[in-house]
Amino acid sequence: MHRRARRHPVPLLTAAVLVGAIVAGCSSDDDGSSASEAPPASATADATASGTGTPSPTESALPLAEFPDTPAGQQARWVLEQLAAETGPDAQNAAERFSDVFLAEIPADQVSATFDGLRELGPFTPVEYSGDARQAMVELVGSGSSRYRMSLGVDRDDAISGLFVQPAAEAPTVTSWSEFTAALSDTGADVALYAARDDGGTWAPLHQTSPDELRPLGSMFKLYVLGAVQRAVLDGDVNWDDTLTVTDEVRSLPSGELQDAPDGAGVTVAEAAEKMISISDNTATDMLIDLVGRDSVEAAVADMGHHDPAAMQPFLTTGEFFRLGWTDPDLPDRWSDATVDERRSILADLPADISAVDVPAVTAEPRWESGIEWFAAPADVAAAHRSLQELASQDEADTVRDLLAVNSGLAIDAGDWPYVAFKGGSSAGVLAFSWYLENPDGIGHTLVVQLRSDNPNAVADQAYVTTVVQQAFDLLADG
Repeated sequence: MHRRARRHPVPLLTAAVLVGAIVAGCSSDDDGSSASEAPPASATADATASGTGTPSPTESALPLAEFPDTPAGQQARWVLEQLAAETGPDAQNAAERFSDVFLAEIPADQVSATFDGLRELGPFTPVEYSGDARQAMVELVGSGSSRYRMSLGVDRDDAISGLFVQPAAEAPTVTSWSEFTAALSDTGADVALYAARDDGGTWAPLHQTSPDELRPLGSMFKLYVLGAVQRAVLDGDVNWDDTLTVTDEVRSLPSGELQDAPDGAGVTVAEAAEKMISISDNTATDMLIDLVGRDSVEAAVADMGHHDPAAMQPFLTTGEFFRLGWTDPDLPDRWSDATVDERRSILADLPADISAVDVPAVTAEPRWESGIEWFAAPADVAAAHRSLQELASQDEADTVRDLLAVNSGLAIDAGDWPYVAFKGGSSAGVLAFSWYLENPDGIGHTLVVQLRSDNPNAVADQAYVTTVVQQAFDLLADG
């Protein structure tokens, strides 16, 4: 039986490894980002410019970890050099080192302040290093011999896309699916799980907990929007290089970056779709829903294997989600008691101005129990991932398959899983993760984890949750 370690508050440098937030003020998908879509090519070109030695040890008897000359190793070494310095990195250096996905969560001019919080735990001595070219896990000894674990991931351009520093004993080690579920349940949230493997065309569940129970998705609903867009492309109604325009009518709240774009700014359909998935851009999402139409997205929900597609009707835009939940205090109860047709009428009468939303309340007051969310069961989400892969196989552009793999969500061993598609989601009281992965033999696997609670604090400790979830990939590989 696992025993959860006692946890203490600690400055946490999060990254958009966990991209999936709906909510304004959570900044990322989770989201709010820099202007360019691709991470800067120079992100690691000067990875050793500030020196190649590891920081000085806090205790001379401790063995120093050796850092490999890989993209992840170079970036991990750079992070520790920055933490050993008195200040930094400055905004320019941070913009060069971190990916757009990361900077969507922590803007470049805020990275130094976050590092300042981490410096209070040091100085750090790296005593153990593990990982591969794209992922690094570094065991650290901080002040007072406290132990910490730094997890770092780099993207295809070798920019840092994910970075966590947390107490090394924060979460238990799990060696079975039952321990995995129990460890997540220790948060106080209600947990559902679905893990499956492609067994010659038939998907065989490896473990499941409440696999067919409807649960709030957070930004995982965007998988269905992507499916509708891909279908429109296959039908010849939309091209990936068509231009979409930012207007006040489709402007939403963070997560994302397009909410800050000027009126009339243009992005291609492919760019909007990548922003929707990789940094969970809410405005990009609403632009794509507006492009294909609500009816088409609702049809995609059914076509992509949802067992109860009526549960997603009417299919909300993110702007509607915010205005329904946090403008008029009577709306949640009206929505909860309304039929589908009545709900469509409510949407037609919503305030048009997104600025009417009580933004601080968005993160504090769950609305999923009132039905203001998007709902699917874990097995439905797995089916949506599989459907997207099938749709992508029909498109010579391979756009969908590529953009689903831009952000892997967590640092996942590329040796075990050469292809990883990810979408996460969060809102008040909701935290969810979903993956489609292929092993070196090309065999597909799916993993869906959904947590919900009427208490937002139950899902607030993402460091604990992600440390547990990280261990699922070994369980998945073991079958």
